[in-house]
Amino acid sequence: MLHAIRALAAVLAIALLTGSAAGGEPVPAGTDFRAEADFDQISRRGPAVSGWLYNDRGYGVSNVRLRVEVLDATGGVLATGEGWLYGNVPGRSRAYFFVTVPRRGEGYRVTVLSFDRLEMGGM
Repeated sequence: MLHAIRALAAVLAIALLTGSAAGGEPVPAGTDFRAEADFDQISRRGPAVSGWLYNDRGYGVSNVRLRVEVLDATGGVLATGEGWLYGNVPGRSRAYFFVTVPRRGEGYRVTVLSFDRLEMGGM
């Protein structure tokens, strides 16, 4: 039970650190993305983290590349996994993600490595 409480506290503290738009401009730390994630208990592909990526931007994004860091009880990084969020993340909405990781941890930190901005309309 204590492990579950610690894991939940770590999940609530997840921060999305960086991203880059199609033009290659870096996004400042913590800007416009956040995540809710936890260890996926039913994964058939081995250890994995799944959850929701929230896009607080006013436009949609696609081709989102994520890094998931597996953390120990002190916040140290034990392992890292990377993967893609399949589909688009509409502006001011969320999308589900699933990333395999080498092992389970006490908490997880999700980082947006890159994304493409979805352009709407003909202009």
